[in-house]
Amino acid sequence: MPAPAAGPGSTTSASGSDDAKDAASASASGSAPPPAPADIPVRTKESFDRLMVERYTMRDAIAASALSQQLNQTMKSSHEMREMINEYRSVRTQYQQWFPPSRLYGEGYNGFANGYTENHGPSRVVYPSQKPRPGHRTTPPLKYSRKDMLKQAEQHEDLVPLRLDVEWDRIKLRDTFTWNLHERLLAVELFAAQLVEDMGLKPPASQPVYEQVVQQMREQLNDFYPFAYSEEDALDPELPYSAYKNDEMRILVKLNITIGQHTLVDQFEWEINNPNNSPEEFAARMTRDLSLSGEFTTAIAHCIREQSQLFTKSLYSIGHPFDGRPVEDSDLVSAFLQTPLPTVFRPQQQAKEYAPYLYEMSEADLERNETVFSRDQRRQKRSINRRGGPQLPDLKERQRTIRTLIVSSVLPGAAATIEESRLFKKVAGPPRKRTARDGEISESEESEDSAPESPAPSNMPAGTTRTRNVRGAATAATIRMANLGRSETPDTGGHHHETRTSRRGRDDEPEERPELVVTLKVSREKLKRLMRGDYRDLAAASVPPDTPSSASNIRTPTFSALQKTKSATPVPTPTQPGSASQPTGAVPAGQIGRLPAPPLIPGQSPPPAPPPPEWLVQSLKELEEKYPNGDRFEAIMKYSHLDPVTELPVQTQPMPEGVKYAWLPRIRCLDCTTKLYTPGPDMTAQKFEAHLKFSGHREKVRQRLAAQGGSGSAGTS
Repeated sequence: MPAPAAGPGSTTSASGSDDAKDAASASASGSAPPPAPADIPVRTKESFDRLMVERYTMRDAIAASALSQQLNQTMKSSHEMREMINEYRSVRTQYQQWFPPSRLYGEGYNGFANGYTENHGPSRVVYPSQKPRPGHRTTPPLKYSRKDMLKQAEQHEDLVPLRLDVEWDRIKLRDTFTWNLHERLLAVELFAAQLVEDMGLKPPASQPVYEQVVQQMREQLNDFYPFAYSEEDALDPELPYSAYKNDEMRILVKLNITIGQHTLVDQFEWEINNPNNSPEEFAARMTRDLSLSGEFTTAIAHCIREQSQLFTKSLYSIGHPFDGRPVEDSDLVSAFLQTPLPTVFRPQQQAKEYAPYLYEMSEADLERNETVFSRDQRRQKRSINRRGGPQLPDLKERQRTIRTLIVSSVLPGAAATIEESRLFKKVAGPPRKRTARDGEISESEESEDSAPESPAPSNMPAGTTRTRNVRGAATAATIRMANLGRSETPDTGGHHHETRTSRRGRDDEPEERPELVVTLKVSREKLKRLMRGDYRDLAAASVPPDTPSSASNIRTPTFSALQKTKSATPVPTPTQPGSASQPTGAVPAGQIGRLPAPPLIPGQSPPPAPPPPEWLVQSLKELEEKYPNGDRFEAIMKYSHLDPVTELPVQTQPMPEGVKYAWLPRIRCLDCTTKLYTPGPDMTAQKFEAHLKFSGHREKVRQRLAAQGGSGSAGTS
């Protein structure tokens, strides 16, 4: 199709535009030659319109395709959402028992004490007064208003030391604490109820314990005497205060506190007439220095206030005016410490007595401590003031402090179980020694004193010479009392005592027993036999080997030698108390003639007993000649267990470590078969002679002779 001819105007404009393009391209390309005018296409109106139509059509197609794709995606997502909604509806209604909401939404805050969320019950608002108390407590809580608290803050504080000792059935509750005399917020009944509930006591046992706690607290609060502090001006400004007044009242505070398995023992001086002295601050510093628990803090403060209350009550009872005048009662003056102080430093011998000791006791030590505590309480209740005048408290005795622990896994120092708290009494086991009945043999010397030992360890300081002598005398007296039976007569030579002197004389001149040290060179085998109590080597050296009685002397070596020694030694006079113990110095009393025995083998019969010593057989023959009234008795050797330290017979189970086995000479009465009798004193049978005169023994002999006479006459007829 031929191109239309352009007009003159259009040609000019076209050529003008072409020239401008050529100039622009020439300026852009630099030295590039411009194209020829014949190669440039000419755009017409129809070609431009065609281009625009194609562009519009392509854009409409793209927009239609995008819209169709969006509609398909919307329909697809809507279909999936409808299917999910239908599935959730089915799970909620039809499959609810197999698919709970927790499987869909998780446990939520179930692990944070919020409980389950799928409870379909209605929501409920719980007010603080309706919430259950921790620990399922039933006693009413302590409530007070701000007005009551302000009134209580204005009251003066007087702390009263209270001691609870409640026993009911198998319950034993003991505690010590201080109580404000002017307390207005907390009632005694509410405190007692909370205390009983804290100890874990349940009805019906809680009600009697609660009543006793209230009663004891009321009695001690009514019996409290506050100390009167007076502040007065000087009567004469020219004279010093000490010239007309001496208000220093120092007392000796003794601590014996048992909490759990730990016991604290200490003593120190305390000024009761100084209002600035605070027992609570002192107890807090003491426990902090000794690294003790808080239970000891309150216990120490209670002990200080309790012992101070004893002296305050004594001052009230004698009518002391509390104005600095000296105390007139002699007993009360002696109970106070000396004032003013004579010296600044304490003597070296007393330094150990004023140092704290902390013991950790075992279960057996706790049982003995419990027995000692109960015995002291009974003794203090029986003690009375036998002199005239006002009734003063016992200022020499100090009560021990034993606290019943509370069961808790959070509180420091508390008991883990109810058994460790010792709230309930333990069931007593079988007694150590049964009574003699049904032909059972018992021995009078083996009855031990029921007094328990001290809970303190055995490695305590030895003390002074006087204290050692006192302990030795007490031990010897205990042994002598244990050897004296019901039908035995005491040894007259063993009860000789020296003339009693004053206490000051005994302190200044302590007794020291004379000693003689002899060095012997013996072999190791002989030394072992001597340590076991076998003195056959000494007897063999003292008896000639060619005597016909050498065999018997080997069996009982000690007794023949001791007989010769006794016959050659003059009879001691009362002025020679030391000579009476020469024949019995090697073994304890009642064991002269003992022989070592082999230990028992389980499952086998005991070994045969050796023959009794000759001196015992001879003594019994003399008694038979002296009492020809039909008395029948014999000498035997009894198999015994001896303590390795005291060498006394032991009956306790289990046996102590290192126990010794020995045959001990004893006398058996064939008419009174329920008892064995210890020979003595020394190598005689004088103790058994008292049994022959006993009315019960004479009656049994008379019955036996009557029965024998009756049977003889019947056989004759």
